[in-house]
Amino acid sequence: MTTTEGDDSKDDVVTAFGYLQKQADLEREAAEVLPGKFDECTFDRGYIRQPLYACLTCTHPPAEYCSSASVKVSSDKKETPPAGMCYSCSIECHSGHDIVELFTKRNFRCDCGTRRLLPRTRTHSPCCSLKGTRTALAKLENTENAYNHNFWGFYCRCNKFYDPENESAEMVLCYVCNDWFHDSCIGMMPKEGEYEDYICRTCVASHAVLRCINTSKVKYGLVSQEGLVTDIADSIGGLAPLGCKEKPANPAESNDLDDNEPARKKARPSLCRLRSDRDAIDSQGRFDMFMEEGWTDDVCTCIDCMREIEASKLIFLIKEEEIIEPEEDETRGESLYESALKQLQTMDHTRAIDAALAYRTLSSKLMDFLRPFATSGKVVTNQDIQSFFEQQRDTR
Repeated sequence: MTTTEGDDSKDDVVTAFGYLQKQADLEREAAEVLPGKFDECTFDRGYIRQPLYACLTCTHPPAEYCSSASVKVSSDKKETPPAGMCYSCSIECHSGHDIVELFTKRNFRCDCGTRRLLPRTRTHSPCCSLKGTRTALAKLENTENAYNHNFWGFYCRCNKFYDPENESAEMVLCYVCNDWFHDSCIGMMPKEGEYEDYICRTCVASHAVLRCINTSKVKYGLVSQEGLVTDIADSIGGLAPLGCKEKPANPAESNDLDDNEPARKKARPSLCRLRSDRDAIDSQGRFDMFMEEGWTDDVCTCIDCMREIEASKLIFLIKEEEIIEPEEDETRGESLYESALKQLQTMDHTRAIDAALAYRTLSSKLMDFLRPFATSGKVVTNQDIQSFFEQQRDTR
């Protein structure tokens, strides 16, 4: 038996069976939360679409973010640039830190080990532990990465810190900027199933290729002076929801970009398919867009629109992007004991024997250490166990 307090704290006594059961429960929980392998950083894959994480231990937001009552950071720490890391680095390099999940972001390369994200708790190596001795990365910056308030854990136009344990509002993802918005901050919305994607008013205002798209697969959320959508319209600016004015003979072929050929070199129609009366649309004021399935088929790919798409890094509008997910770890459902046995079977004969002998030696020492406790009936404390393993490390 073990206890965290001592012989007099009977309520804190844990049996060996209970301890092993707790460990098994923790292993199952870890397998559910972290199902993928985390032995390889995505840095060498370049700028990709991937799940990202931020570390509030190694980075620190500006003072205006620290004033939020819900954010768990100190206002007396020095401000640092925002940074993001891949799934593997969030585990291998920042275990035990205050990690914020950013969900999926486009065109992003892992910052861990670069000048933006040098693990502050590592004293021996300034580099990401998954990148080995590549210390030159400490001077590098991923210049194509884009950052926003999400990297401090804040979302939506209300700029609220996201706490998954206490958040009750539904969050809606903007298809373009990948920020998340509270449904209550959006206002009126189409019913569930009536739209596939949401585009926020900021992205709408920034890109004419979206704002003036000529398609019937859109509903417009008209924004009031109070900043909320108060009306859903099928058209705006007096324009009927028309289909595209001109489409290539084979739209699927036109939009299927060759990975090895820049989009600007592909043959493009010369006639723009956007709505021609842009003034009528712009005079409508602010609006959100709720897009039905298949709306990207109506994105214009004329020469002028392609220039905007490429300059604004909106190529994902006409070319589907792969999300680089961590490789599934088939051993995550196994116990540590089962994983160790499998690993032992993959070793060569000499290494397997050495590992078995090392295990037997450690087991024998542990039994010798515990025998006096069993004889006297004394409870084994956490401090006793920690002292044993510290002694083993010192004698190696």
